[in-house]
Amino acid sequence: MHKKRRSLNQVKEDISVRVLRESLPQEWVVHSYGADYGIDCVVELFDFIDEDKKVAETLGENFFVQLKSSDCIEYTARKVYGRGNVAKGSLIEDKSDCTEIKVAKFQLDMSDILTVQSMGIAIPVLLILVDTNSERSFFICLNDYIDKVLIPEDPLYANKASKTIYIPTANEILDEEDALVALRAYGKRSKMYGAFSLFSYQLKEIWRIQGNAAAPHSIQREQAVEMIKTFVDIALRQDIWASHEFWKPMAWSHRELLELKEKLSREVKPEDYDQFLIYCSDFIWHRLTNLSNMYEELVREWFMPTYFAMLTSYPPRDESDESAQ
Repeated sequence: MHKKRRSLNQVKEDISVRVLRESLPQEWVVHSYGADYGIDCVVELFDFIDEDKKVAETLGENFFVQLKSSDCIEYTARKVYGRGNVAKGSLIEDKSDCTEIKVAKFQLDMSDILTVQSMGIAIPVLLILVDTNSERSFFICLNDYIDKVLIPEDPLYANKASKTIYIPTANEILDEEDALVALRAYGKRSKMYGAFSLFSYQLKEIWRIQGNAAAPHSIQREQAVEMIKTFVDIALRQDIWASHEFWKPMAWSHRELLELKEKLSREVKPEDYDQFLIYCSDFIWHRLTNLSNMYEELVREWFMPTYFAMLTSYPPRDESDESAQ
């Protein structure tokens, strides 16, 4: 009878888990997800709440992980082209506008891809690939990759047994604040989608009292102003405004809500009422609801192996820092 044995795959799995934990901030928690049904673990984000960094508090933010490892990753360059917005139509590329992105290639089973697709886009699933030789790790958001890269480039992808995933080597996981921007943003995604839905509801209710909706609802001026006050308080309570220094529109809308709250502390005069409602609907809430449009068209393409992502996703860095192994 043989003694207990470990396969090479089990050794690699242990290495990948260790590398992931060591690459993330020490205060973040990696929760194992049990049996492997396409999700290996969940990363929960914490921040220290004291200067001595002895106590960390959960942010209520997390992302799912498919954790893969290999000792023979193929590093290469992927040609990418200028292209139209794939959220609005089929892929149209400008072959005259070309550049290359350094990537790590990984063959992912279609069952894993379809599992992520079925989960929707509100909860991000990151494919994290660990090079067990160099102990470097790289991420790609599979939800976004499916919509922004895989489907536009191969509409019949689901008929395949697997697909090659191209992960930019610039997406390296490092315990450095610049490198953590993407992971922090993914952790906050479910809150963002909740806020987008809320802002849309609030705008439609403002339209109703303006008589600009299919089901108008006329109320007294005092009630309308009180409703706007309530909307502002609820919007400001959404836990989306911090940790978004990387996306200026968030800071702009937050500042505008605070300014509106200050305006509401003073009386809205009857002669200013109609203009006040226009200001709320056409400026404040127009910009709030437009966040969801920008998120879909711009933010979800960040950190993808695309031309647009290369231009918008990363802080300037020396080319030597981006060299593939």
